[in-house]
Amino acid sequence: MDVAPRHNLLLQTDLGQPVTDAEIQALRAAVTHTTEELTVFLSLKKKTDAAEGSGWSLMQHRLAELYAVSMGQALRTKSRLSVDIVPMDFCAYTEDDMVAFKENVTLVVDTKHEDALVCPSWWPSEMRTVRLATDIPTSAHCTPSSQISSRSAIPWTTYPHVAVGGTFDHLHVGHKILLTATALAATNRVICGISSDALLEKKRYKEYLEPYRKRELNVLLFLRKIRKDIIVELAPISDPYGPTATDPTIEALVVSRETLAGSDALNVRRRETGFRPMHLLSVDLITLAENAGSSCNDHHSASVSSDNTLLKISSTAIRAELAKQQMQHGR
Repeated sequence: MDVAPRHNLLLQTDLGQPVTDAEIQALRAAVTHTTEELTVFLSLKKKTDAAEGSGWSLMQHRLAELYAVSMGQALRTKSRLSVDIVPMDFCAYTEDDMVAFKENVTLVVDTKHEDALVCPSWWPSEMRTVRLATDIPTSAHCTPSSQISSRSAIPWTTYPHVAVGGTFDHLHVGHKILLTATALAATNRVICGISSDALLEKKRYKEYLEPYRKRELNVLLFLRKIRKDIIVELAPISDPYGPTATDPTIEALVVSRETLAGSDALNVRRRETGFRPMHLLSVDLITLAENAGSSCNDHHSASVSSDNTLLKISSTAIRAELAKQQMQHGR
């Protein structure tokens, strides 16, 4: 397989089972052979039984696991590759939406098993494909279908109006997991509060902060890539509460695990205003683990963590690296 700037990867994962070696091998191979942009079209299934109500935890943790695998491989190859994971059962693409991907080579896992990954109706039949050979048997190859995969099998609770908030500076995989989970939790509208420039005056390395309009555009483009069928509302945040204090229709709020405890204050404010409290949905962190071991079995890799004991992937860390590079160039 040739190295190319952009690839698509078709991948199927079973939420009721741990991430498989075949999935890891396929994702690592795709990262290794892509230099600029990799889009993973992921089919989320739950073929096996899981604990009642565990669907949200399984979904967001699987997203984090797969992003961690891709980051670990990118770290090994010293690549600045951008990876986006698009849950293809939810994205509501049409054939017209696939025009942007038609120049990419699509990678599919080579398999002889009958249980194949079913491509939705919008997947172009003329898309160039390359099969990835893996050492582990898998069931993720592509078979054309006239029907889009059913969403009814996805086992988590959804809400018409779901909110999320953050700085979203130098959009990274932690942001992508947060935004993807938010899009998958909503059935009608996503309300995204983005920190205003004025609110970030005391941020470390503030001279390397992206301006609000750039951060807003990056969030919008990413959400539109994840789902085409929901309303996206973006609003600047100038206080700790943002739209959650003024919009009574918000039913759920997606937060990172590290900010879960502090989110209770938002519901206190809503009760004081006479609004119903929001359901709080948390997502896992991704950390950089050096000499610490990880699910990727790497010396230097990325891993999923439920705490903040390792170096969290953060915009601050990215700005610190930009400042370091500027100092080195200035010498």
